[in-house]
Amino acid sequence: MSNESDSVNKLNKRSSWFYGWWIVVCSIIGLALGYSVIAVMSFGTFIKPLEASYGWTRGEISFGLTIIGVTAIVVFPYAGSLVDKYGVRKVLLPSTVLFGLVICSMYFLTDSLWHLYAMCVLLPIMGAGTAPMTYSRLIVAWFDKKRGLALGIGLAGVGLGTTLVPIITSWFIEHYSWREAYLALGVLIILVVWPVANFVLRENPREKGLFPDGADHAVENNVHLDKHVGFTAKEALKQNTFWLMAVSFMIAGLCTSTILAHLIPMMMDRGLTLQQAAGTFAYLGIALMAGRLVAGYLMDKFFAPYVVIAFLMGPVVGLALFAMGATGTAAALCAALIGMAIGAEFDVMAYFTSRYFGPRAFGQIYGYNYSAFKVGSSIGPLIMGVSYDILGRYNEVLWGLSITCLLGCACVALLGAYPKLPVEKQ
Repeated sequence: MSNESDSVNKLNKRSSWFYGWWIVVCSIIGLALGYSVIAVMSFGTFIKPLEASYGWTRGEISFGLTIIGVTAIVVFPYAGSLVDKYGVRKVLLPSTVLFGLVICSMYFLTDSLWHLYAMCVLLPIMGAGTAPMTYSRLIVAWFDKKRGLALGIGLAGVGLGTTLVPIITSWFIEHYSWREAYLALGVLIILVVWPVANFVLRENPREKGLFPDGADHAVENNVHLDKHVGFTAKEALKQNTFWLMAVSFMIAGLCTSTILAHLIPMMMDRGLTLQQAAGTFAYLGIALMAGRLVAGYLMDKFFAPYVVIAFLMGPVVGLALFAMGATGTAAALCAALIGMAIGAEFDVMAYFTSRYFGPRAFGQIYGYNYSAFKVGSSIGPLIMGVSYDILGRYNEVLWGLSITCLLGCACVALLGAYPKLPVEKQ
């Protein structure tokens, strides 16, 4: 067995391509068609068509996104604990198929608002295993010194999906209908994501006889490979650092999800066609990818909280400009500023969890942080939708969110240095 491992390591030395980068490529594909993009980022593309088909108000439709968020709050910590216990593959693979089938079944959506709400409950339950949490767990296992960059590249799949999926969806809506759009997305998930994940993903470098980052040997104090290093979920919940982190993620979700859900209908209200509005949304997706890459790179070079504060200033400016009626180039700039922050946020969630709490309960702690994010992202779209129904505009809420985002910056600023992670006695 030792000779076999040595031969694999020698092969790795001769190869310029570390297998961990295949994990990153797989993450890009999976996240581009995962829960975060299909169920959340693309939700706004369907608001106008559903409004036209069934006469539902934007507040009623937006409440579906709130239901998705509330369900995710309950489901994601549990899904994280399953990942910790059974591994990524045993959660990700079945979740991918089930999530694809649920999206396909949206083809049969009736005119009952309760039918929509029931589907919004199913989406996060079946799709939890396809969210950034599972792919982040993989990337953290495969990278250490290059962890920030690897997370930035891998999680940029959400940005890629945010850029392309609304364009694909709007094409199907305009040439066929929103039903065919849902069907097409579900088929893509099953036929593209599942085969790639099944044949490429491996839990950690040891399965390939390798070490993190493609190193020739294990690095001293390289804690991310050891499941006995770090804090338990209960220990993390007792720390002020966890709650500051959770509040900052909640505020980030509140301040960014509103644009994700309402940017397309807001731009259409300002005179754009569906495809033109989807084009504006594409700037957000492109910036989201850029935000992941840049933030990931910078977190390997600088103290991560400082990087986050810089990125969170984007929504402060972008939301304020939207409140002042930005259109055209200004709207694209606003979308880009907000997209950069969203991109950084998910990188940071994985990076913070690994650096402040370690790998021991990574999935569960990440799940709690993601739930905090979902608390904010569940409230934001509903507030925006109800505000539009009452006032016929979004301006007041956008101003309020711009100011609130500054509070998120303050929470991040209060985080301390990375702690020395404890080791469980065996």
